[in-house]
Amino acid sequence: MKKGFLGILAIAAVVALSVTAYAGRGMGYGPGGGECPGVRGGGYGPGSGYMMGNLTEDEAKKINDQREEFFKATEDLRQDIYAKELELNSELAKKNIDTEKAVKLQKEISELESNFDQKRLEHIIKMKKLNPNLARGFGGGSPGGHCGR
Repeated sequence: MKKGFLGILAIAAVVALSVTAYAGRGMGYGPGGGECPGVRGGGYGPGSGYMMGNLTEDEAKKINDQREEFFKATEDLRQDIYAKELELNSELAKKNIDTEKAVKLQKEISELESNFDQKRLEHIIKMKKLNPNLARGFGGGSPGGHCGR
């Protein structure tokens, strides 16, 4: 009985480690990525040099500095969106939902997301000026993925 239990436990451990290792293979976030607690998605996507081509150290530094600047500039906005989404989810989880409050919260979230989208567009334009090939082929994505915030 003990041997069977230990065998099953060992197999489960190997499978668990294999799945997490396989799922994360090659998908590390580049500099400045993944800074999106609780807000859909995260970061800049696979690897720090992914889709950037052959850059000099100076070019890569400028891109990474621009990314860092974007994340710092949008930190409060991303946090506000996250807080409002939590507040809305909390309201929607109640048995007796305050419809007016839920509608108001959604409007506030939409406005914050619109502001963020404008800042993200400005960031994408700056990044494309630094490297026109940056993020080419991301099919519908953008630097920062859907999160970026």
